Amino acid sequence: MNMPRAILSLGSNLGDREGYLGRACQELSLAGLLLLRRTAIKNTKALIKEDQPDFLNQLLLIETDLGAPALLMLLKALEKKIGRKKRERYGPREIDLDILTYENLQLSTPYLTLPHPGLKDRPYLKELMTELTLSERT
Repeated sequence: MNMPRAILSLGSNLGDREGYLGRACQELSLAGLLLLRRTAIKNTKALIKEDQPDFLNQLLLIETDLGAPALLMLLKALEKKIGRKKRERYGPREIDLDILTYENLQLSTPYLTLPHPGLKDRPYLKELMTELTLSERT
């Protein structure tokens, strides 16, 4: 039986950026998520709040038996476990884990919007989504 699929976005612009992305992948696997594919890691400029270090970003295609709200709660708990500190919104961060898509679910709540609104206007997300889609066909 196939479990629901989701695309996650990983980002980091503080400290050992690559290390944080690697640790996130490990923690997601340990939490029971099945990592099907991952994109290359891309260095990107900060977009919304521009006066901060560049980000490393990566997308993951996963399968999970968690519903979208439970998946979001897991991601937020893993951010804390990995070392994210509470700072200003859109500011620098050790790790950022977001759900971009969850199956074909469309949702708009105060805490979760699917598909993720950044898919419309963040060029690096479009590039990485294309890479993920192309790797699915090979």
